[in-house]
Amino acid sequence: METKKNNPFNISFGEIPANFIPRETELKTITDSFESLNPESKIFVLTGPRGSGKTVFLSQAKNYFEEKSNWITVNLNPYGDMIEQLCASIYEKGKVKHLFLKVEFNFSFKGIGFSISGAEPISNAETLLEKMFKYLKDKKYKVLIVVDDISSNEYTKYFAHSYQNFIREGYDTFLLASGLYENISALENDKSLTFLIRAPKIYLERLSLSAIANSYIKLLQVDQKTAIKLSKFTMGFAYGYQLLGNLLYKNNKNFDDDLLSLFDLTLEDNVYSLIWHSLSKKDKEILIAIAEDKTEVNSIREATNITNSALQVYKNRLSKAGLIDSKTRGKITLALPRFKEYILMQKEFE
Repeated sequence: METKKNNPFNISFGEIPANFIPRETELKTITDSFESLNPESKIFVLTGPRGSGKTVFLSQAKNYFEEKSNWITVNLNPYGDMIEQLCASIYEKGKVKHLFLKVEFNFSFKGIGFSISGAEPISNAETLLEKMFKYLKDKKYKVLIVVDDISSNEYTKYFAHSYQNFIREGYDTFLLASGLYENISALENDKSLTFLIRAPKIYLERLSLSAIANSYIKLLQVDQKTAIKLSKFTMGFAYGYQLLGNLLYKNNKNFDDDLLSLFDLTLEDNVYSLIWHSLSKKDKEILIAIAEDKTEVNSIREATNITNSALQVYKNRLSKAGLIDSKTRGKITLALPRFKEYILMQKEFE
């Protein structure tokens, strides 16, 4: 019971682990832009495979700006009315709520008890939000909007159009969104949302193996040689790092067959089965070929009966989805730990 309580590794999705490896380079890219006098971009879109640490990174970025006295940070649920959420969330922020309680800023809208004194009643949330943004800009406040697991739906599309207007009006509002590659692509393919295509993308790379090794040395108290071996096993996959650490901590650092089986089963249930069922038939054929050690481009083409130009399209998508590594010229390898074993098993089932 004590082991579980004190385990420094967390494998619950959506929850910030007590111990995680921060992505300082990616964070600096965002903070440098958002905090500059003339931001290069007021939007960043974060993507990567399931388990790559998107939610943890969003929390890291949100916490950074939350500590700034002139920043307001708001989380939005992309499966509900995001404009109304934004109105209510800004109003409820203790940091600025007192501003909206003054006589000159008295609104009344859908249970939010305030309206501008002397102005016409406000009939919709978007108009209210524009007035709030204008007021906050006058008071030198900036607003960071954080949207996790964004996808293409009517709420997101409506919000995106509104947000584009807010940017055009010059309000100090910034957007940081994350999503699976296929969901981001679906949003980008909507011709009415072209500004998302231009938004800078941050593809979460694998974690530093040396950082993982140092973490295992500190938290598991293993020697350097063992830590390096363990870090290589994770292949830098954020969820794999947490999962292996979690299992080793509970298993008294013994890397045995039972632990390996539990590692495989947990990855399958929480990550790989979801990834696999989202893939096209040709995606699967290509991954099976790679898992069978046909890693040379020509070998993959022969195994899947595909043209070079078509393979380039699939390779680009699978690479951006974080499933393969194609950095070595003429060669493609799998990018996730024990994914090869999972794929070969799925081949037998299918």
